[in-house]
Amino acid sequence: MKYVIKLTGKLFSKEHVSQIKEIVDILRKQVKQGSTVVVVTGGGKVAREYVSLGSELGISQAGLDLLGIESSRLNALILALLINEYAYLPIPRSVDEVMNALRSSKLVITGGLQPGQSTNAVSAIIAELLGADLLINATVVDGVYDKDPKLYSDAKLLKEITVAELEKVIRQTYEPGHYELLDPLALMIIKRSKIPLVFVNALKPYTILKVMNNDRSVGTWVLHR
Repeated sequence: MKYVIKLTGKLFSKEHVSQIKEIVDILRKQVKQGSTVVVVTGGGKVAREYVSLGSELGISQAGLDLLGIESSRLNALILALLINEYAYLPIPRSVDEVMNALRSSKLVITGGLQPGQSTNAVSAIIAELLGADLLINATVVDGVYDKDPKLYSDAKLLKEITVAELEKVIRQTYEPGHYELLDPLALMIIKRSKIPLVFVNALKPYTILKVMNNDRSVGTWVLHR
């Protein structure tokens, strides 16, 4: 099986050490079993802090994107060092480097790749090129809701959603370091190639393993029809 996993940068925090270790164990076992796995890490808190600092200093939007990209690569490096000999190093810095790294049969971990492109878009591009069996978008919520669960206590988790419905749900800001659920470029790539996609909660690592085993009882599955 071929998987691409987009891991939210919000996972990379001292308060989530146990979850990071659980995800590392899951990834290591998948590689041992012969699965092809690419992980794309977001920038998280570190990216937001550097982008904020850079903004205060007057750095350009493209420069702020570069700060976010380098921050996401730090998170990728953390995972690679934890996974040790099963992970490919150095961290790939382009799509070509990602595809070349896959020839090693090791777990490939990357962050952002170029300015103006979210790590969600990166994961979609890689999933398209790889012909992934599943793109797993691991966020900090259980899936896609009919409205923002942080603002509305009665928000309903959607177990399945069509691409057209997902377009309506997504509300996106586009400043560097602030991409949320998904962005238009990522959605366009997913839509054109009918990439199998599921949203799960990175803070509940068992959900990642469940969807890898085609257990549809967790997360939100995106339907192409």
